[in-house]
Amino acid sequence: MQWDKFFRSNLEPVEAYVPGLREEQIKEIAQVDTIYKLSSNESPFPPFPTAIAAMADQLVRLNEYPDGSSYELTLLLSHHYGIAQQQIICGNGSNELIDQIAQTCLEPGDEALYCWPSFVVYRSSTQIAGADRRELPLRQDGSYDLAALKAAITDRTKIIYICSPNNPTGGLVTQAELADFLSDLPDHLLVVFDAAYEEFVDDDYAARPLDFYDGVRPFVVLRTFSKMYSLAGIRVGYGFAPEPLVEQVNKVRAPFNVNSIAQAAARASLGDEKELTRRRALNTAGRERLYDCFDQLNLPYFKSHGNFIWVTLPDAMSTFDQLLARGIIVRSFDGAPGLRVGVGDELAVSKTIQAFEELFG
Repeated sequence: MQWDKFFRSNLEPVEAYVPGLREEQIKEIAQVDTIYKLSSNESPFPPFPTAIAAMADQLVRLNEYPDGSSYELTLLLSHHYGIAQQQIICGNGSNELIDQIAQTCLEPGDEALYCWPSFVVYRSSTQIAGADRRELPLRQDGSYDLAALKAAITDRTKIIYICSPNNPTGGLVTQAELADFLSDLPDHLLVVFDAAYEEFVDDDYAARPLDFYDGVRPFVVLRTFSKMYSLAGIRVGYGFAPEPLVEQVNKVRAPFNVNSIAQAAARASLGDEKELTRRRALNTAGRERLYDCFDQLNLPYFKSHGNFIWVTLPDAMSTFDQLLARGIIVRSFDGAPGLRVGVGDELAVSKTIQAFEELFG
């Protein structure tokens, strides 16, 4: 059977997403009893207590379909951010929204533009839509080069993705840089700002994309409950987009794409600023401890503004395997000279430091 004849030709270069290793996968490899999974940028903390209670309340109603429009969640987001409910869309994680925007807007002959390395879904969603992609280098600090992106715009460029803090390097776009970039853009261009890690940022100069959102210009801001809010296991993201784009995205959006448990947990989590501040401080403290470790070991790294750090290593894959043996799961990337190390809780950070010191001290 020649299966290729059934498949769309533009899927040939698309690489399936490969998730990070699970704890169960390395128990036979690891030489220790406790495993620390730091490969997926997950929060080391459980969901908020209010979210756990809200999820439990939904269990007796799982015979019913969820609200297909996420009405209550979008209404709450509207009140929280002061943005019209008709300009808010929810997805099964913010990466689903990236896919849906590409399906809605891109077609063969169009071009998507972004820096690389960055979130892999920008690449795959563009390829699946049959459009072309251009990947520009990051700046030396691991952040998006907005000036280079702006200079690279052509008549074919339809979407520009911006990721800040950038995954996997943690680099940050500043408020001034974003203001300059958004000025005098051609009107055939849609800018998608991926702010999945924005809650971890504690720098005053960081870009605040919602400051530039007006619901009129072709500018989209995406966020998620998966990271800081610890809801990665139930997948709920959201985005702010002009109403005409939301209307078209709803045509390609799957019915009931955000389950009822996810909607309830997201509603119960939003607005707990005290807990967000506490978690942000713990993440910053963990990052600083890892910086000190890498400095002492003379290992180059990017200053990160997320819950992970990219560290450059002479033999990344060998280090990856040796960390696994010590029960530390980090993220490797084919051909990349480094590893993305998640910031865990206090104990996980200590174990990570101990492992690096054993390998490089």
